[in-house]
Amino acid sequence: MIKVEINQSDFARLKAALARLQTTVKVQGMDTLQFNCATDYYQLVTEKIMKLRAPSPGYSKRYRNWKYEYGWSGYPSPWRLRGDLVRSLGSYRFGEGYLGGVHPGAMDSGGKSWHGKGKKGPEGDAKSIEMYGRVVEYGKKKRPVFEPAMEEYKNAGWKKRIDAFMKRMEADWR
Repeated sequence: MIKVEINQSDFARLKAALARLQTTVKVQGMDTLQFNCATDYYQLVTEKIMKLRAPSPGYSKRYRNWKYEYGWSGYPSPWRLRGDLVRSLGSYRFGEGYLGGVHPGAMDSGGKSWHGKGKKGPEGDAKSIEMYGRVVEYGKKKRPVFEPAMEEYKNAGWKKRIDAFMKRMEADWR
């Protein structure tokens, strides 16, 4: 027969530590951590977009001329035609968690010439920002931003968030 005696104060401390740990995992891990990671990612994408100076590969001459005439900041500001892509980025709830990137259903402000022909298009001619991102990320003349930012965040930023969360859990256990 095995007899176990438990010190009441040790038991109370253990119970309190488990309650703190459970709260941290529920609140910080399931909600705040995911939101922070989604926010970190979209902010990294925004930073990468804003640092772009000249398109690579370059625009066609016709589209470059159109962009210079109608672009918000003029050539070579490839992502800043009224800032629709950057303005559509954010972190948002998706199912039980969060995602960072272009909000589903986000539309541009219209008034763009997608082929660099003629005058600025009609203001009511809005296109899906998601479509714009896919064209730029995976089209014939790729100018990827989202995937390289995702790899960079996966290899560096995400690990920092997880390490901070683990330290928080360790502090709760003590």
